[in-house]
Amino acid sequence: MRILYHLPIHLCSACRKGFFIVIFFGWICASASGSPAIPEVPAGRNSSTVIIHLQPSAEIIGSGILLRDIAVIRPDGPLAEELGSMRIARSPRPGMKRLLPKAKIFYSLNTRKEQHPGIVLKGPDFIQIHRAYQPIPDEYLRQVIRNYIDRKIPNADFKLGTIKFHGKNCFPVGKLKASVTRHHSDDLLGNVKFVLSVTVDEQSAVHAYVSSWVDRYEDAVFTKHALSRNALIAEKDLYMRKMNLSRAPDNICRSFEDALGKRVKQRVQAETFLRISSLETPPTIYKGDRVEIVA
Repeated sequence: MRILYHLPIHLCSACRKGFFIVIFFGWICASASGSPAIPEVPAGRNSSTVIIHLQPSAEIIGSGILLRDIAVIRPDGPLAEELGSMRIARSPRPGMKRLLPKAKIFYSLNTRKEQHPGIVLKGPDFIQIHRAYQPIPDEYLRQVIRNYIDRKIPNADFKLGTIKFHGKNCFPVGKLKASVTRHHSDDLLGNVKFVLSVTVDEQSAVHAYVSSWVDRYEDAVFTKHALSRNALIAEKDLYMRKMNLSRAPDNICRSFEDALGKRVKQRVQAETFLRISSLETPPTIYKGDRVEIVA
């Protein structure tokens, strides 16, 4: 090849054209004879090659998808660490999935490729992303609701039924803490809906909704023996007994004062709880009574 530098510049154009054709065919023959090809190294400030190999699927813990979460970056070094800390996209909600296209990662790397032309992106066209999650354990949730009822009704005798989540019981992975902020019912008995405030790693709280049947056991007024219609109720006719108010009708007499001095509208069997709606205040004046009118 050095002979080119000693050729006379005044060669005719036809000679020069024929000479370069000979050189071109000579180069093809040299390539075909097995001479090693020299790889092309892109020009730039950093000519070292970094290979980013995307994985077909990945499980994400945080709220953002970093490149190191979805790819293997080689070789190790400062550039690999810098690339691995890149935020590619937002994670799906806890427990959910999404497809992340390779094209989005390619465009995210555009700025870095200008600074580091040796970056090579390999892997599938789409990556299956799954966001890790944790549920609120049932026993922990039961204890949270019990504590709330104890604060609202001190010394209450109650029992919780099955707890039902309204929505998904899926929360980010981390240190989880839940508390009941309010309930949607007049009394804490029967089917009660609770509003939860849930935090993970002391981040901003999210609301969750659960419901549970609450059996509450409290004293109610029962009859010792049968009472005939229009019978006046005395203390000897009654006694107090604990019962499940969640399974009882409304207007249960909860104290003797609710029943004493009143009369029953219809016959009542023995060992039966009294309802306020089944009692009435007896009239002060009966038919045939002599009265005095002061005007």
